[in-house]
Amino acid sequence: MRILAVDTCTEPGSLALLLEGGVLDMEELPSGWHSTTLHEKVLRLLGRHGLTSREISGYGVTAGPGAFTGVRIGLTAVKGLAEAHGKPMVSLSTLETLAAAAQAVRKDRSPAVWAPLLDARRGQIFGAVYRLEGEQSSPAIREQVCPLNHFLEQVKAAGWNDLRFCGMDREPFWKEVREAGWNGDSVIELPPRLAGALAQITLRRLEAGRGIPALAAEANYVRASDAELFWKE
Repeated sequence: MRILAVDTCTEPGSLALLLEGGVLDMEELPSGWHSTTLHEKVLRLLGRHGLTSREISGYGVTAGPGAFTGVRIGLTAVKGLAEAHGKPMVSLSTLETLAAAAQAVRKDRSPAVWAPLLDARRGQIFGAVYRLEGEQSSPAIREQVCPLNHFLEQVKAAGWNDLRFCGMDREPFWKEVREAGWNGDSVIELPPRLAGALAQITLRRLEAGRGIPALAAEANYVRASDAELFWKE
């Protein structure tokens, strides 16, 4: 099975091509990228392996939360490819992808509780808590956008002794997490380029028959866009 995975919800954005035998190749999106850049990177990645998009078995994409433009462009591009070629896709929450990536980095497949964090700007974070057991993931605290201290209060009230935080940059969060009572081992910083982890998750879900048609994939913004907020005011 050949998987193309696209993450445009985190920085830096990235693409991953997962081939038979576990061969994984990746492309990173440059700063200031736009939709044309994304399509050029897809063609470059596929071209290195002599492939066209019609030869891809299935697609994976992070559907948000993240920057609105990134969510929209990435999801639109992947849906277009999947629909054009009649292939299944996996549309996954950025936060759930972060939690699964942390579990893989940990290399311990025992059940774990992860709290992925993503900078939402404006003094807020995107956060959630997931229980991971094998290939199963279940939300323990819903996805939300709020100040970090508010999210930490919810996590502390739940009383998980084995909970760990994860994200692609620990610096914006570490000070408050430490002041709330957690130590350094409780915060896992993930390597950049989330598309590699997304490709692995996509493969497992497609093999389990959990793919969806392109038209069923929807953006997961979590919070309203600036345009919506200004219109309500």
